[in-house]
Amino acid sequence: MSSPLTRQATDNSGESSFEFSFFCDRCGKEWKSREKPFTQGGFTVIKDGEIQRMLREQEHRTAFEQANLEAHLHFNRCPLCGKWVCDDCFCAAEIRHGGLCRNCSPSAMPAIDSNSLSEL
Repeated sequence: MSSPLTRQATDNSGESSFEFSFFCDRCGKEWKSREKPFTQGGFTVIKDGEIQRMLREQEHRTAFEQANLEAHLHFNRCPLCGKWVCDDCFCAAEIRHGGLCRNCSPSAMPAIDSNSLSEL
């Protein structure tokens, strides 16, 4: 299984479905994937526990990969620091860089006046 898109992700899967949460690398805002049902490979009855476990692992892996890809639509990658951030933490106005996270964006940083510099 590949690594999650964001630094923090949670597996919320249960017995009958798969669901994952991804969190903004800056503010921690959560995005949840759509719930995917466990289909047991389309079989109605599986009596062998090992076969059911293998089918579940395969479907879990596939559901995670789909959720990970879908997370790309909900997070933006900062080209300077590499963090994956939500729209609220992304400054798209920084067109020169293709957008930056609020940590790296000069326009998101507080202005420094000459009085505060003299205090340093």
